[in-house]
Amino acid sequence: MGLSMYSAGGGVSDLKIHVSAIATFLRRHEWLWRAHVVDFFHIKLWERVDEHWNSFLRVASVETLLLLPSGVVQEEWPDSLKEFVQTAFQLSLSRRQVDSSSIMSYSGVPQAPISSVLGQGMSIKKLHEIGILAALIAGTAKSRGAKDVIDVGAGQGYLALVLAFEYRLSVIAVDACAHHADVTNKRALRIQKYYNARSRKAQQEGLKYPEARGPHTVTCRVGTGESPAALSSLLPAIQESNSSGAIVAKETIADCDEKSVSELNDCGVVLAGLHACGDLSATMLRTFIECKEVAAVINVGCCYNLLSDDETSNDRRELHGFPMSDTVEKLGLQLGRSARDLACQSADRWKDHHPTRATQNFELHAFRAAFQLVLERYYPETAANSPSIGRAGKSRRRRQARQSAMEPLSDNTSNDAFQDDLSDVTCITATSTQTSQHNSQTCASSSILTLDKPSRPDQEDTPPTPDSELDSSEHQAARFEEYARLALERLHLLPLPPSLLRSAWREVSPDQDLVAPFYSLRAVLAPVIESYILLDRLLYLKEQAELVTGKERISAELVPLFDPAISPRNMAIIAHRSSSLEN
Repeated sequence: MGLSMYSAGGGVSDLKIHVSAIATFLRRHEWLWRAHVVDFFHIKLWERVDEHWNSFLRVASVETLLLLPSGVVQEEWPDSLKEFVQTAFQLSLSRRQVDSSSIMSYSGVPQAPISSVLGQGMSIKKLHEIGILAALIAGTAKSRGAKDVIDVGAGQGYLALVLAFEYRLSVIAVDACAHHADVTNKRALRIQKYYNARSRKAQQEGLKYPEARGPHTVTCRVGTGESPAALSSLLPAIQESNSSGAIVAKETIADCDEKSVSELNDCGVVLAGLHACGDLSATMLRTFIECKEVAAVINVGCCYNLLSDDETSNDRRELHGFPMSDTVEKLGLQLGRSARDLACQSADRWKDHHPTRATQNFELHAFRAAFQLVLERYYPETAANSPSIGRAGKSRRRRQARQSAMEPLSDNTSNDAFQDDLSDVTCITATSTQTSQHNSQTCASSSILTLDKPSRPDQEDTPPTPDSELDSSEHQAARFEEYARLALERLHLLPLPPSLLRSAWREVSPDQDLVAPFYSLRAVLAPVIESYILLDRLLYLKEQAELVTGKERISAELVPLFDPAISPRNMAIIAHRSSSLEN
């Protein structure tokens, strides 16, 4: 069973053993996580999989494949296949949500319900995440004696607004998008009116009602892109925010004034980030270590595909999003974009997904791989340039997917989200996947989800007759023809004869039932890779904690904060600095 929590209060030996074991396992299966599913037919990737594994997995039900990333195996499978799946599960961090009472600094501030006024526009997922995280931030600020919170990557300000109005914290909401700041400010003004009305009513009744003030917004690129601002340079904005009761959007240029934090006095700050994208999470952790004015950091990361590393950036290693720790750096295992894309997959979303929808998504991957074969043969220059196919008809495909489902879908957020998880091969590029929890949606290039029935026979009540098999094959060829035709239009390429496109599909169709097993085997490695990235971040904090001298101490934990079925990126790094005299 995976580990649920790591403490950084002691040594790092156990953590080093764990990441070393992960590195060894990933090296053993490196070809699999470096492979691109779009190349499945082009370079016959199934031939690299153990033939005994293929023979069992190609007849496995979709339900069975969906459980692979969760470590579930079948007794009759080869021992080597069972060992692969179970070892991956054992090396992965447990995503099981911990009880709030066991989370560091949580006690003392109970979780407040989010009112309908504050919760307007929030999804069920967002309400779940912010309800827990806001209480944790408030508790941490109280226990650390921090006066201010900086919400890094604040987006449209949902978390910042709850912290400001519900928990009465002084909040700076930082985001790179000026539109997001504008939305936050407009919502804050509307919410302010509501709280002012409550305050007046309380005064009329002779009661005291604490003053509520909206967050201060700052528009600034932090730690990424051209001329990034150091996160520490934003700390002076706190003093400006505290000196003014107005809700003001402070527009700052990308290379905003990097005033030394040593010039600041009495500035206890909690850095918080809910799904801080890519390198932003690494920037937050480094700022916490480098700036004594930052009392604590609470970070839930995402978008590992956007992390910078040796393959994607010429910057100094100490600026990379991965690796951060000396330990992982010395292991010398470079993940690259393909692996970091894969880390965005969620085992919990897989197992909760509806089999019919999953079947449709597996077929979608087969179409994308078949289209890659068409590109390689007839448009080699385009294929070599990793063309973007893009998105088309997302809403229409979702409606069609719901209509074509053979059973009622459960009313929760996991189905649409799993569609996002499974859509990376079909979206964007011909040679690499690009899944991102931050911005991934259904990315197919045509109406390829217009399925009248599942494409796998294991979803039928009875085996199809030879005539129905032929009809299904021709129907599938016609759908692929439409997919390829629209994709070629999207790429502004000359069309191919329909007969040629259908012929291409017929050529690969005998092996299409191995696409789903192959994609599922890669997904088994997803939680392992994500664990490697998260443990690297925790190791960085552990290593830095060992370098601290004097009375100061740095403590950190890696905690599964949310319900993973609701929020698959649920791992939070919670770190704080304190005096050795504290209990």
